[in-house]
Amino acid sequence: MRRLLSGIVAFVTAFWGLAAVAPAAEAAEAAPFSVPGQEIVVGCGDAEAAIQVTWGADGVSLRYRLHDTAADGRSPVLKISAVAGNGVTADHVFDDGTVTHVRTEGEGFGSWYGENDWNPGTVGSINHLSIKVSNGTTAEGTLCTRYANLYSWSGLALQNAFDKEGAPYSGTGGDGPAYDCSGLVYASYDEVADFPGWPVRSSQAMYDWARTHTGQDRIYARQVPYSELEVGDLIFYDADGTYDGTVTHVAFYAGDGTVFDAHQAGTPVGPHADWVNSRVGAYRILGAVEWSD
Repeated sequence: MRRLLSGIVAFVTAFWGLAAVAPAAEAAEAAPFSVPGQEIVVGCGDAEAAIQVTWGADGVSLRYRLHDTAADGRSPVLKISAVAGNGVTADHVFDDGTVTHVRTEGEGFGSWYGENDWNPGTVGSINHLSIKVSNGTTAEGTLCTRYANLYSWSGLALQNAFDKEGAPYSGTGGDGPAYDCSGLVYASYDEVADFPGWPVRSSQAMYDWARTHTGQDRIYARQVPYSELEVGDLIFYDADGTYDGTVTHVAFYAGDGTVFDAHQAGTPVGPHADWVNSRVGAYRILGAVEWSD
Protein backbone atom coordinates (compact mmCIF):
# COMPACT_ATOMS: atom_id res chain seq x y z
CA MET A 1 0.00 0.00 0.00
CA ARG A 2 2.84 2.34 0.78
CA ARG A 3 4.20 2.50 -2.64
CA LEU A 4 1.65 3.82 -5.05
CA LEU A 5 2.54 4.02 -8.64
CA SER A 6 3.07 7.25 -10.73
CA GLY A 7 3.61 7.84 -15.72
CA ILE A 8 4.84 9.71 -20.08
CA VAL A 9 5.66 9.89 -23.56
CA ALA A 10 8.49 8.08 -25.39
CA PHE A 11 7.62 8.24 -29.06
CA VAL A 12 8.28 4.99 -30.99
CA THR A 13 8.41 6.09 -34.62
CA ALA A 14 8.11 2.66 -36.17
CA PHE A 15 4.60 2.08 -34.85
CA TRP A 16 3.27 5.28 -36.41
CA GLY A 17 4.19 4.05 -39.84
CA LEU A 18 2.45 0.69 -39.51
CA ALA A 19 -0.89 0.04 -41.17
CA ALA A 20 -3.66 1.09 -38.80
CA VAL A 21 -5.25 -1.85 -36.98
CA ALA A 22 -8.32 -1.30 -34.84
CA PRO A 23 -7.92 -2.90 -31.40
CA ALA A 24 -10.25 -5.70 -30.42
CA ALA A 25 -13.07 -4.68 -28.10
CA GLU A 26 -12.51 -5.57 -24.47
CA ALA A 27 -14.93 -6.98 -21.94
CA ALA A 28 -17.52 -4.99 -20.01
CA GLU A 29 -14.76 -3.65 -17.74
CA ALA A 30 -13.99 -1.14 -20.53
CA ALA A 31 -17.18 0.80 -19.82
CA PRO A 32 -16.47 4.35 -18.62
CA PHE A 33 -16.00 4.91 -14.89
CA SER A 34 -19.07 6.23 -13.11
CA VAL A 35 -16.76 8.23 -10.83
CA PRO A 36 -13.30 8.53 -12.38
CA GLY A 37 -10.48 9.82 -10.23
CA GLN A 38 -9.40 12.06 -13.09
CA GLU A 39 -10.55 12.70 -16.64
CA ILE A 40 -9.40 14.80 -19.56
CA VAL A 41 -10.25 15.37 -23.22
CA VAL A 42 -7.21 15.98 -25.44
CA GLY A 43 -7.78 17.09 -28.99
CA CYS A 44 -5.86 18.34 -32.00
CA GLY A 45 -7.35 19.00 -35.39
CA ASP A 46 -10.07 16.44 -36.04
CA ALA A 47 -8.69 13.93 -33.50
CA GLU A 48 -9.98 13.86 -29.94
CA ALA A 49 -9.29 11.43 -27.09
CA ALA A 50 -11.26 11.09 -23.86
CA ILE A 51 -9.20 9.63 -21.00
CA GLN A 52 -10.42 8.50 -17.57
CA VAL A 53 -8.01 7.45 -14.83
CA THR A 54 -8.53 5.97 -11.39
CA TRP A 55 -5.32 5.93 -9.36
CA GLY A 56 -4.89 2.85 -7.17
CA ALA A 57 -2.46 1.56 -4.59
CA ASP A 58 -0.63 -0.73 -7.05
CA GLY A 59 -1.46 0.68 -10.44
CA VAL A 60 -3.86 2.78 -12.46
CA SER A 61 -7.10 1.82 -14.13
CA LEU A 62 -7.64 3.38 -17.56
CA ARG A 63 -10.59 4.08 -19.81
CA TYR A 64 -10.09 5.70 -23.21
CA ARG A 65 -11.92 6.36 -26.44
CA LEU A 66 -10.98 8.09 -29.69
CA HIS A 67 -13.21 10.44 -31.67
CA ASP A 68 -12.84 11.50 -35.28
CA THR A 69 -14.64 14.83 -35.54
CA ALA A 70 -14.38 15.04 -39.35
CA ALA A 71 -13.93 12.54 -42.18
CA ASP A 72 -10.68 14.05 -43.44
CA GLY A 73 -8.94 10.80 -44.35
CA ARG A 74 -6.66 10.91 -41.32
CA SER A 75 -6.96 8.53 -38.37
CA PRO A 76 -6.83 9.72 -34.74
CA VAL A 77 -3.92 8.09 -32.89
CA LEU A 78 -3.51 7.71 -29.11
CA LYS A 79 -0.49 6.76 -27.01
CA ILE A 80 -0.42 6.39 -23.20
CA SER A 81 2.76 5.99 -21.16
CA ALA A 82 3.63 5.73 -17.48
CA VAL A 83 6.53 7.84 -16.25
CA ALA A 84 8.51 7.55 -13.02
CA GLY A 85 9.87 10.50 -11.10
CA ASN A 86 13.33 9.84 -12.56
CA GLY A 87 11.97 9.92 -16.12
CA VAL A 88 11.93 6.17 -16.80
CA THR A 89 9.02 5.45 -19.16
CA ALA A 90 6.83 2.42 -19.89
CA ASP A 91 4.32 2.43 -22.74
CA HIS A 92 0.81 1.05 -22.46
CA VAL A 93 0.35 -1.88 -24.86
CA PHE A 94 -3.06 -1.94 -26.52
CA ASP A 95 -5.05 -5.03 -27.40
CA ASP A 96 -3.55 -5.31 -30.89
CA GLY A 97 -0.06 -5.54 -29.41
CA THR A 98 1.09 -2.06 -30.40
CA VAL A 99 1.80 1.01 -28.26
CA THR A 100 -0.54 3.16 -30.36
CA HIS A 101 -4.33 2.98 -30.54
CA VAL A 102 -5.59 4.01 -34.01
CA ARG A 103 -9.20 4.74 -34.92
CA THR A 104 -9.89 3.80 -38.55
CA GLU A 105 -13.69 3.90 -38.74
CA GLY A 106 -13.94 7.48 -40.00
CA GLU A 107 -15.97 10.30 -38.51
CA GLY A 108 -17.72 9.50 -35.22
CA PHE A 109 -17.24 8.41 -31.63
CA GLY A 110 -15.08 5.40 -30.86
CA SER A 111 -15.90 2.66 -28.37
CA TRP A 112 -14.60 2.72 -24.81
CA TYR A 113 -11.62 0.48 -24.11
CA GLY A 114 -9.68 0.05 -20.91
CA GLU A 115 -7.58 -1.86 -18.46
CA ASN A 116 -7.85 -2.29 -14.71
CA ASP A 117 -4.88 -2.03 -12.35
CA TRP A 118 -2.30 -1.38 -15.02
CA ASN A 119 1.18 -1.66 -13.53
CA PRO A 120 3.97 -1.66 -16.13
CA GLY A 121 6.42 -2.81 -13.46
CA THR A 122 9.52 -1.28 -15.02
CA VAL A 123 9.06 2.31 -13.84
CA GLY A 124 8.79 1.85 -10.07
CA SER A 125 6.32 4.39 -8.70
CA ILE A 126 4.34 6.16 -11.41
CA ASN A 127 4.85 9.91 -11.20
CA HIS A 128 2.43 10.70 -14.01
CA LEU A 129 0.69 9.40 -17.10
CA SER A 130 1.62 10.85 -20.46
CA ILE A 131 -1.04 11.16 -23.15
CA LYS A 132 -0.22 11.77 -26.82
CA VAL A 133 -2.92 12.40 -29.43
CA SER A 134 -2.21 12.90 -33.14
CA ASN A 135 -4.40 13.59 -36.13
CA GLY A 136 -3.13 11.16 -38.75
CA THR A 137 -0.59 8.35 -38.86
CA THR A 138 2.82 8.83 -40.45
CA ALA A 139 1.57 7.09 -43.61
CA GLU A 140 -1.48 9.36 -43.84
CA GLY A 141 0.38 12.50 -42.90
CA THR A 142 0.20 13.82 -39.33
CA LEU A 143 -1.36 17.27 -39.19
CA CYS A 144 -0.92 17.90 -35.46
CA THR A 145 0.09 16.32 -32.16
CA ARG A 146 -0.94 17.32 -28.65
CA TYR A 147 0.32 16.05 -25.29
CA ALA A 148 -1.00 15.95 -21.74
CA ASN A 149 0.46 14.79 -18.43
CA LEU A 150 -1.86 13.62 -15.66
CA TYR A 151 -0.66 13.61 -12.04
CA SER A 152 -2.07 12.15 -8.84
CA TRP A 153 -0.21 14.35 -6.36
CA SER A 154 -2.12 13.05 -3.32
CA GLY A 155 -0.92 9.46 -3.53
CA LEU A 156 2.69 10.42 -4.18
CA ALA A 157 2.74 12.87 -1.27
CA LEU A 158 1.40 10.21 1.08
CA GLN A 159 4.36 7.98 0.21
CA ASN A 160 6.68 10.76 1.34
CA ALA A 161 4.65 11.27 4.51
CA PHE A 162 5.04 7.58 5.38
CA ASP A 163 8.81 8.10 5.36
CA LYS A 164 8.37 10.63 8.18
CA GLU A 165 6.60 8.23 10.54
CA GLY A 166 7.86 8.66 14.09
CA ALA A 167 8.98 12.27 13.61
CA PRO A 168 8.09 14.57 16.53
CA TYR A 169 5.12 16.92 16.51
CA SER A 170 5.80 20.64 16.45
CA GLY A 171 3.10 23.16 17.28
CA THR A 172 5.10 26.09 15.93
CA GLY A 173 4.65 25.61 12.21
CA GLY A 174 7.20 22.84 11.77
CA ASP A 175 7.82 21.40 8.33
CA GLY A 176 10.80 19.22 9.24
CA PRO A 177 12.39 17.52 11.03
CA ALA A 178 9.44 18.13 13.41
CA TYR A 179 6.01 18.78 11.93
CA ASP A 180 2.66 20.32 12.57
CA CYS A 181 -0.30 18.98 10.55
CA SER A 182 -0.06 21.28 7.55
CA GLY A 183 3.73 21.26 7.72
CA LEU A 184 3.68 17.48 7.14
CA VAL A 185 1.40 17.94 4.13
CA TYR A 186 3.48 20.84 2.81
CA ALA A 187 6.81 19.02 3.15
CA SER A 188 5.50 15.72 1.75
CA TYR A 189 4.16 17.37 -1.40
CA ASP A 190 7.31 19.44 -1.81
CA GLU A 191 9.35 16.22 -2.27
CA VAL A 192 7.24 14.94 -5.18
CA ALA A 193 8.99 15.17 -8.55
CA ASP A 194 7.46 17.86 -10.81
CA PHE A 195 5.12 19.16 -8.08
CA PRO A 196 4.84 22.93 -8.61
CA GLY A 197 4.59 23.73 -4.90
CA TRP A 198 1.77 24.55 -2.50
CA PRO A 199 0.79 28.22 -2.83
CA VAL A 200 -0.33 28.28 0.82
CA ARG A 201 0.88 26.86 4.12
CA SER A 202 -1.73 26.59 6.92
CA SER A 203 -4.53 24.00 7.08
CA GLN A 204 -7.18 26.72 6.78
CA ALA A 205 -5.40 28.28 3.79
CA MET A 206 -5.02 24.86 2.14
CA TYR A 207 -8.73 24.24 2.56
CA ASP A 208 -9.66 27.66 1.18
CA TRP A 209 -7.33 27.13 -1.78
CA ALA A 210 -8.78 23.67 -2.50
CA ARG A 211 -12.35 24.99 -2.51
CA THR A 212 -11.51 27.70 -5.03
CA HIS A 213 -9.14 25.81 -7.36
CA THR A 214 -11.17 22.94 -8.78
CA GLY A 215 -10.59 23.77 -12.45
CA GLN A 216 -8.15 21.47 -14.21
CA ASP A 217 -4.68 23.01 -14.09
CA ARG A 218 -1.03 22.22 -13.27
CA ILE A 219 -2.21 21.75 -9.68
CA TYR A 220 -5.88 21.61 -8.76
CA ALA A 221 -8.24 20.08 -6.21
CA ARG A 222 -11.22 17.82 -6.62
CA GLN A 223 -13.73 17.61 -3.80
CA VAL A 224 -14.26 14.01 -2.71
CA PRO A 225 -17.40 12.64 -1.01
CA TYR A 226 -16.44 10.76 2.15
CA SER A 227 -17.91 7.59 0.64
CA GLU A 228 -15.38 7.82 -2.22
CA LEU A 229 -12.22 8.57 -0.24
CA GLU A 230 -9.04 7.10 -1.70
CA VAL A 231 -5.70 6.63 0.02
CA GLY A 232 -3.81 9.94 -0.10
CA ASP A 233 -6.84 12.26 -0.15
CA LEU A 234 -6.66 15.19 2.25
CA ILE A 235 -9.30 15.48 4.98
CA PHE A 236 -9.79 18.84 6.68
CA TYR A 237 -11.13 19.13 10.22
CA ASP A 238 -12.61 21.59 12.68
CA ALA A 239 -10.70 19.98 15.52
CA ASP A 240 -10.62 22.68 18.18
CA GLY A 241 -13.99 21.81 19.66
CA THR A 242 -15.84 24.90 18.40
CA TYR A 243 -17.48 23.15 15.42
CA ASP A 244 -17.94 26.48 13.67
CA GLY A 245 -16.42 25.33 10.36
CA THR A 246 -12.99 26.80 11.02
CA VAL A 247 -10.32 24.42 9.73
CA THR A 248 -7.68 23.66 12.34
CA HIS A 249 -6.30 20.31 11.16
CA VAL A 250 -5.47 18.42 7.95
CA ALA A 251 -4.55 14.74 7.48
CA PHE A 252 -3.90 12.23 4.72
CA TYR A 253 -6.56 9.53 4.40
CA ALA A 254 -4.74 6.22 4.89
CA GLY A 255 -7.60 3.74 4.37
CA ASP A 256 -9.68 1.53 6.66
CA GLY A 257 -10.90 4.42 8.79
CA THR A 258 -7.42 5.74 9.56
CA VAL A 259 -5.51 8.88 8.68
CA PHE A 260 -1.79 9.65 8.60
CA ASP A 261 -0.85 12.97 10.13
CA ALA A 262 1.06 15.11 12.57
CA HIS A 263 -1.64 14.61 15.15
CA GLN A 264 -1.06 16.66 18.27
CA ALA A 265 1.53 17.67 20.86
CA GLY A 266 3.28 14.66 22.40
CA THR A 267 2.18 12.30 19.61
CA PRO A 268 4.68 11.42 16.85
CA VAL A 269 3.79 11.51 13.17
CA GLY A 270 1.96 8.36 12.16
CA PRO A 271 -1.41 6.68 11.61
CA HIS A 272 -4.36 7.60 13.81
CA ALA A 273 -8.11 7.13 13.98
CA ASP A 274 -10.11 9.44 11.71
CA TRP A 275 -11.89 12.24 13.60
CA VAL A 276 -15.09 11.56 11.67
CA ASN A 277 -17.28 13.94 13.67
CA SER A 278 -14.90 16.84 13.07
CA ARG A 279 -14.63 16.59 9.28
CA VAL A 280 -15.17 19.74 7.24
CA GLY A 281 -14.32 18.43 3.77
CA ALA A 282 -12.06 16.17 1.71
CA TYR A 283 -10.07 16.93 -1.45
CA ARG A 284 -7.86 15.07 -3.90
CA ILE A 285 -4.91 17.06 -5.23
CA LEU A 286 -4.35 16.42 -8.92
CA GLY A 287 -2.45 17.93 -11.81
CA ALA A 288 -2.69 18.28 -15.56
CA VAL A 289 -0.47 19.91 -18.18
CA GLU A 290 -1.22 20.15 -21.90
CA TRP A 291 0.97 21.36 -24.76
CA SER A 292 1.43 20.99 -28.51
CA ASP A 293 4.42 20.35 -30.74
